[in-house]
Amino acid sequence: MKRFSMWSKLGVIAALVALLVLLTGATSAQDAPVNSITVDGFGQAFGSPDVAYLQLGVQVTDTDVSAAFAQANEKMTDVIAALTEQGIEAKDIQTTGLYMYPETAYDPQTGVPTDNITYRVGNSVDVTIRDVSKIGDVVSAGVDAGANNINSLNFGIADTASLESEARTAAIADAKDRAAQLAAALELTLGDPIIVVESFSSSPPPIAYDRAQAVGGAGNVPIQEGQLNVNVQVTVTFSIG
Repeated sequence: MKRFSMWSKLGVIAALVALLVLLTGATSAQDAPVNSITVDGFGQAFGSPDVAYLQLGVQVTDTDVSAAFAQANEKMTDVIAALTEQGIEAKDIQTTGLYMYPETAYDPQTGVPTDNITYRVGNSVDVTIRDVSKIGDVVSAGVDAGANNINSLNFGIADTASLESEARTAAIADAKDRAAQLAAALELTLGDPIIVVESFSSSPPPIAYDRAQAVGGAGNVPIQEGQLNVNVQVTVTFSIG
């Protein structure tokens, strides 16, 4: 039986690797569009917010855990009632946070823990406000009813379909313009689009409400909704001649 030498085996392996590289290269060349230009197009559309997302909370402390829970429950019940009076529906109020933990007091002189324990209890709700003109009233009502934490206030657009369409049209126009400039610079004729890939993002900047303003009474709360934007990016491959 004839045996291959080590060098013969290495030669066979090298030949197989070379063949694999050639086949891979041929496949890639077939997949890539021939005589084409690929460009990115960008589009953006702006709109005014029509919905707001508010997180209100209550926090109490007491040396008796049952008393702390009772106070927190009572305050949150009052807050929810106040929100309802402002026209917020039950489906738009959702409990999102509930916590209780003990806090041990330390001797300020020695730093040694004492036997004094205080219990901190908190409860928070997420509120969807579908009339942005009432944000200030809703915040004030919640704070006046006992909320002493405002964790966040963010704006949004309930239906972004029209903004997406506007941004998409702008992105396609931008892609066509970029491709036309490239073709002209290369003295080529720009053909039809043959591949289009889209990606978009809605990017409302988070607008956080300063919770310190809420502590100690609300009064008139100045709110500026600003504008939100939707971005669309398209990657378009055009044929060229």
